[in-house]
Amino acid sequence: MTAVDIAPSPASPLPQRTDWQGVRDAIELFILERRADKKQPSTIRYYRQQLGLFCAWLTQQGVPGDGPEDVTKALILAYRLHLQERGHSRLVGQPLQHTTLVASQRAIRTFFAWAEEEGYVIDGRILKLRKTRVPQKDATVYTLAQVNAILGACASPTEELAVRLLVGTGVRLSEAVGVCLRGPDGLPDLETDSLGRGCATLRVRWDAGAKGLKTRRTPVAVPLMKAIRRYELRERPRVTAPQLLITRRGQPYKTWGLDSVMDRLQARVGFHVHAHAFRHTWASVMVQSGWSLEHVRSFIGHTDYTTLHRYVRLATERDLGDLDRWAQLIPPPTYARPRTGPSWPDWPTAVSLQR
Repeated sequence: MTAVDIAPSPASPLPQRTDWQGVRDAIELFILERRADKKQPSTIRYYRQQLGLFCAWLTQQGVPGDGPEDVTKALILAYRLHLQERGHSRLVGQPLQHTTLVASQRAIRTFFAWAEEEGYVIDGRILKLRKTRVPQKDATVYTLAQVNAILGACASPTEELAVRLLVGTGVRLSEAVGVCLRGPDGLPDLETDSLGRGCATLRVRWDAGAKGLKTRRTPVAVPLMKAIRRYELRERPRVTAPQLLITRRGQPYKTWGLDSVMDRLQARVGFHVHAHAFRHTWASVMVQSGWSLEHVRSFIGHTDYTTLHRYVRLATERDLGDLDRWAQLIPPPTYARPRTGPSWPDWPTAVSLQR
């Protein structure tokens, strides 16, 4: 059975058009509203890519139709099957990742939910379709020995600071490249007002990559604060750009540039290195060190505890290394007495009480 065999609802006459211009126009309006809502550029690109692929598929199949009201549940299922059977466009023979399939489904569902609110008559069954089940893989976390191996493999002060920043603050890659010596408001992103509590703070600004356009602050260990200051004064290229991380060519790092750094580090150390694993590691060590879940949720920028509970489970299952040595990278709790936290065998009990 091909997509052509899956006609719109027979209860209404078949439209003669096959270019689906009505869907294209609705997608443009949908994206325009997202831009007006100041969604992140990456979010806009995500919707444009996923919905563009869906619309192109509709046109290629020659299925009669024009607007969102002509798209049926059967068409959506046929497109899902097409993605599963097509596989990866660059890695021939490789199937698409489950997360890629879910990303497509999420974009399409969001679009049709918006279309219904806008007054389009859509097939209501589309909004009730279940998403593809995604395997729950363990998040990658690094032990202290692995982090030290990665730091030892860094070929420049900028690479070393980038790794220390990622593992020491839990920021995303897009947020790390947005850290500035001074923001547009003239204030430094590295704040030292809280040194009396034993740590500095890093301001993750809404206009510098913070997810959801929400500014937040995360604690910074004193050794990392000193490393940032030393890099700024001695090792950072003298350029007018405000960003902290600068390439050897004198340009601020972009997200893809730090991705390349991770690839080079992976080749040197011999195990998988990716930026988000530092975020997982940071959250797990923060929980193990005794930070409350509310503190960690606020620092990491999550709106709820769903993802955070995965880190709690990792914190109870894995011994990542001596917590006193981790304190050189990740700050221990600053609101409590000098840390005499539970030993590793006690962690499941300790975290369950904390929850």
